[in-house]
Amino acid sequence: MVSNAGAVGKDKLKRKMSFSDIFFLSIGGQAPFLSMLTYTTAVVVLTAGFAPVVVIIGTLIVLLNGLVVSYLSRKFTSTGGYFNYAFYGLSKRLGLETGVIYTFYSVLYGCAYVAGSTFIINYLLHIPVFISFLASIVPASILMLIGIKPSAHYAIVASSLEIAVLVLMFLVSMFFAHFTFYNPISFYNPVSSKQWFSLFILGILYAIGIPTGYGSITPVSGEVKKAEVNVGRAAILVIIVGGGLMALVLYGLVDVLIYEGQLGTVISRGTPILFTLRGVFGPFTFPVIILAAISDGILATLAFMLAGSRNLYAMSLNRLLPANLTFLRYDNPLVAGMVTIVLYLAILLPLFRIESPFNAFLTLGALAGMGNLFIHISANFSLIKINIDAMIRRLREIIVGSVAQILSFSVLLLSIINSENSAIGYVFLGFVIVAFIYTEMLGMTKAGKSIFS
Repeated sequence: MVSNAGAVGKDKLKRKMSFSDIFFLSIGGQAPFLSMLTYTTAVVVLTAGFAPVVVIIGTLIVLLNGLVVSYLSRKFTSTGGYFNYAFYGLSKRLGLETGVIYTFYSVLYGCAYVAGSTFIINYLLHIPVFISFLASIVPASILMLIGIKPSAHYAIVASSLEIAVLVLMFLVSMFFAHFTFYNPISFYNPVSSKQWFSLFILGILYAIGIPTGYGSITPVSGEVKKAEVNVGRAAILVIIVGGGLMALVLYGLVDVLIYEGQLGTVISRGTPILFTLRGVFGPFTFPVIILAAISDGILATLAFMLAGSRNLYAMSLNRLLPANLTFLRYDNPLVAGMVTIVLYLAILLPLFRIESPFNAFLTLGALAGMGNLFIHISANFSLIKINIDAMIRRLREIIVGSVAQILSFSVLLLSIINSENSAIGYVFLGFVIVAFIYTEMLGMTKAGKSIFS
């Protein structure tokens, strides 16, 4: 087990978080209800009645990567998560690259949920985009700057209520469908159809975004009690609960549409989940959706703001970013948190001037999905490398890491190739190149000596 081994600075964050704290904070990072209205909507538009299967496939891919994280979290328990896995498990250079890409991923993933929340509020209440945007970004920013423990308390209450509402939603959906069950496999089209295969791959990319709230757990490992046990357990449970519950709710909603013969009509409107909910729940739909969108927008943004700030903090401890980012106030990385907020504003405010909130969500979600796959490719390599010298004793971990690696790399490559908007792939690859250049520049000093040596 590594606890900040080799770090230039000392990690002064205190371990305050219990298993339930990080579990519900991570469920909040998934933003189940908002995921259903955004990521799940994208999956349904792309793959129609096959969508529940796509969500399950995405969940299984995420679960493999979650197992890798579970293994690595036993070995690395300090603040930093994926950055630590690469920095100590692979090399300092790859650690820096992974840390920069994690910043890319966590900020864009949080921004995607802000955009999703903004879309729902603006679409249903016709409130200006900027005001709708403030509804989630301001409370999340305040909670993050207050500290991680109050944030966890908020997440426990809000996430528990959401899980209960989603279970009720499935039961009500099946009631309106008179408990008839459709076969999602019947919507499967031959892979030989290039257009359908492209939609299927993009559907998986968005489906992966649904149960990845656990990506917000590992960077806060340094603040978790018994992190070597609790972080991995929480990651696996969150993936299973989040992905499984979303596939179940989605199945119920699609079942209602098929029962009423409305699947094609509703999907063509571009917001199928919204229209389905309104048909099932009637006048109670919009108030519930508005409250859930605001709550989830706060929860998901908060979870990934916390994760992003801890990632910056850990990189600063290792002299890869300015030392000011390690400044603490009441056991909270204040400067790193403020920088994280600035990054959100720098991305969202210009984007909302050129894109509608929903299109902004689709763009940010796709980019975040690619970033997510990249950091897990790095984590998978770390697990394989760490265990390669003990091939027999740790064969299971090597197999899991290798399978996760192949699947993650394949989905990432196919997502870039099949993206309907080629600019998304170019932006992602461009950022990877920028991260590489930054790594190389940081590896040189005036005296010509690398800090990585």
